[in-house]
Amino acid sequence: MAGTIEERMRTDWNERARSDAYYYAITGRRHQDPAEFLATAQLIVPILESALSRARTGGTDGIRRALEIGCGPGRLMLPMSRHFDEIRGVDVSDEMLALARQNLREVPHARVDRNSGSDLAGLASRSFDFVYSYAVFQHIPSVLVVAHYLEEATRVLKPGGVLCCQLRGGRLRTEDATRNDPTWTGCIFPYQQVFDISRRCGMHLLQISDIDIQEMWVVGRMPSGSPAADHGRPVFKAITPTNNPYGIVSRNGPGAAFACWLEGFPESLSLEALRITLDDVEAIPSYISEHLGGGGFQLNVLVPGTAALGELPVKLFFNGAAVPGELRVKIEDYPAPQPELVKVTDGVDLLVESATATRSLKVHLMGVRDPAAVTFEVASAAVTDASYYSNYPHAFGFEFTLQLPPGVGPGVQVLRVKAPGWERTVEIEVRG
Repeated sequence: MAGTIEERMRTDWNERARSDAYYYAITGRRHQDPAEFLATAQLIVPILESALSRARTGGTDGIRRALEIGCGPGRLMLPMSRHFDEIRGVDVSDEMLALARQNLREVPHARVDRNSGSDLAGLASRSFDFVYSYAVFQHIPSVLVVAHYLEEATRVLKPGGVLCCQLRGGRLRTEDATRNDPTWTGCIFPYQQVFDISRRCGMHLLQISDIDIQEMWVVGRMPSGSPAADHGRPVFKAITPTNNPYGIVSRNGPGAAFACWLEGFPESLSLEALRITLDDVEAIPSYISEHLGGGGFQLNVLVPGTAALGELPVKLFFNGAAVPGELRVKIEDYPAPQPELVKVTDGVDLLVESATATRSLKVHLMGVRDPAAVTFEVASAAVTDASYYSNYPHAFGFEFTLQLPPGVGPGVQVLRVKAPGWERTVEIEVRG
């Protein structure tokens, strides 16, 4: 089966690259020029650099190396190359690699190669300080293949090296769910498997975020040297809300997380060694800080949507053993949000704002409690063909995809967006 998947991925991605490589690499604008395409890397590079700051590698050769899995046309390798003595990229598509070589022609320490599409065969174990991947695993139509890639990434990392990758979490967008294109829609990767793989491969999981949307991020680090000794007896010291305007802990919206303050833990503390419950409902440890001294750490925890309201007991377990210091946290419903119209783009060419040449629109809203209650009109005609996707659930964010009503002609038209007690209008240009 893996061979069939690999062959299908290579064929499909070569075809996409020949058709419009830059569009399929980031799903932005159709037929972008190279400068515009390469500039979009700056949306992702800060995420990668933040993860890179957590690397703790050393070595006798003094050479810092990075690997990108699914490098495509080299968009991210180009800016990331400044941090390394050597940077390598692998991709399943020969056509994408040809573009990468062209884009990286002035980076002598960059190299790209074709791989199988399911492993990192040929790359030496413990040879990279940083392994990263973005918008790649979400297109692989096999959880098993994605899991094997993650295992391979841990194999090639040096002690203290960091993995930073994006996986597909949550449900598919409507247009993807109805599309018969497995090497595009890929697979939803259960976040629980990230914990399982970390335990099995010995990787210390440092961050797992946005588990319920398409861009789930994972950061992990391979341990360096022998395990550090405990600084003392582990203690669960305190709970505080994470940053939100109301300073509350909620089961939805921006308050759906809280910070735990820990003391007496080993410097090697990581997420996969922890378990936390709210009144016996499993919560999700999502971020662990660097060591704060004295065995101290900040642990951020995601509140499950099934948590009860009110004062709940919080229990923390470390390597299966209960940690002293049972605390309580008050869980509330987040106050009714205020809707905000963020932007309107073409439904296909996402870099085209306030205009459409495809008779479709994407409308991005924040602060929406009930997306089913949102309605749209274009040129006073009701939009009846609309779907929505929760792209920022912790900010009540939704992406609505609209098809223009048949009678709407070209020219500048008014788009009206309505939610209970709220309304906004914006001018859009209908082209063609």
